[in-house]
Amino acid sequence: MKYLVTIICSFLLLASVANAQSNMPKFSGLMFGDYYYVQQYHDQTQKDLQAFEFRRIYLTADYNVSDGIWARFRLESDPTASNLGNGKLSTMVKDAFLDFKNVGNGDLIIGLQGTWNINMAEGIFGYRPLEKTIQDLHGISASRDLGISLTQKFSDAFSAGLLLGNNTGNSDTFLPGTATNASQARFKSGYLFLQFNPMKELTILLNGQYYGAPKSQYGKTGDLIVNYANSDFSIGVQGFLNAIDHGEANGSTLERNGISFNGWVALADNIRLVARYDNYTPDSNNKNTTIANSTQSFVMGALDFAVRKNVHIMPNIEYTSYGLSGSKADVLLRGTFFFSF
Repeated sequence: MKYLVTIICSFLLLASVANAQSNMPKFSGLMFGDYYYVQQYHDQTQKDLQAFEFRRIYLTADYNVSDGIWARFRLESDPTASNLGNGKLSTMVKDAFLDFKNVGNGDLIIGLQGTWNINMAEGIFGYRPLEKTIQDLHGISASRDLGISLTQKFSDAFSAGLLLGNNTGNSDTFLPGTATNASQARFKSGYLFLQFNPMKELTILLNGQYYGAPKSQYGKTGDLIVNYANSDFSIGVQGFLNAIDHGEANGSTLERNGISFNGWVALADNIRLVARYDNYTPDSNNKNTTIANSTQSFVMGALDFAVRKNVHIMPNIEYTSYGLSGSKADVLLRGTFFFSF
């Protein structure tokens, strides 16, 4: 409870200071979750689990510091990442950055911010309340990093960006007193994206990441997205390749790859049919020897009922099969709800 009180007081203080300056911050938020039922699972101890759950809650404050500069502070509650030691739902800092706009033809951002290979894919495909994008789902990259980025728009059809960060997500690995030694600087990471829109409906996005990892391992990820969308339907594909030098137990390179097909079609003004198919290989060199390194095929189907523009009810089913002989598939039934303000 004391954590909640602290958070509320912090927001009230921010609001009061802004009010004194006659410049109130803009507050927004969202939440989504489900009632789920595990009809079948490769781990039989998880079979028949069912419960209500939240999968994400956001509270965001955006503040115009001055002309051309704005700031964002966002809190997230996520039961997979922000639980207290006693298991109760808590919060963590998701975003905290300054955005200097009109730097050239783009933005210069300093602080804790979204990584492009996760967040741009979410923006293109939509439907994050149903499931994470393929890289995020399998932990290929974190959705946030602490660093500095520069984006530039060279024309209406072409833009690019570069982000240099710690490759530590939302953690504090490099705070004085927490780093083991100075050699942890090898964890630094670089992100690059190139986006091309030859027409309004078509998006082509190429992005990549190069990063340090423990024990002199270095990771490289390349990702390509092609998506076509209009008011009636959307269809797209995302594919990635990832390699970590000396990532295998025998010192060889760990190679991972995946491809994801995403789409939706409008059935009526407020109803969409949503579908997705993924194929993911977590270890190309030693696949299908254990569940952890077996090839996975993922299928999702959903109906999206827009009760209001900012309120959605989405019954859905997820099916995941594994390349390991004799393994059972996962079958997850969910009723998902989404609300934003």
